[in-house]
Amino acid sequence: MLLSRVAKGEEDAFRILFTEYRHQVYQIAKKLLQSEVRAEDALQEIFLKVWLNREKLPEIHSFSAWLNTITRNYLYNALRRLAYEEVFLQQSARSARASDGREDILSPMVLRELRELLQKIIATLTPQQKRVFELSRMEGLRHEEIAMLLDISRETVKKHLGEALRIVRERMANYRRPAGRLPF
Repeated sequence: MLLSRVAKGEEDAFRILFTEYRHQVYQIAKKLLQSEVRAEDALQEIFLKVWLNREKLPEIHSFSAWLNTITRNYLYNALRRLAYEEVFLQQSARSARASDGREDILSPMVLRELRELLQKIIATLTPQQKRVFELSRMEGLRHEEIAMLLDISRETVKKHLGEALRIVRERMANYRRPAGRLPF
């Protein structure tokens, strides 16, 4: 009954559903992502997917199992995104250290700086480049999937991704921590 009401777009019913399953999804996300902020973001994104796919709810035999699948897939992609970002930032940190010939003993702080720099660079991309970059590099989607999702050609995806990667690599390569500068 509740799922039928949500499927019809009843926001009150959705709030009840959210309240009922919120804690379960949040705890799993918090445990896997090891961050309250990331867990809260995951919770919002997962329930956004539920809302956007609400028309499927009457066909679902076990909402809990379906929600677990959505949660698992989202968290898997989030962990893959985090791992990719960490590898990218580690490589950038190594390149920065190699270029100035010294070992940086403050690498966690440098990684935080690089993470912030990466986010700033991504924010400067055109909206389409940013979306394609995030779908490809952060969410792990293939070119075909991105083309279908954004309703653009595979070649357009390649063009936007290529340009976004060029900009990110160029600006990350130009990153240099001034000698002796403390990051705090």
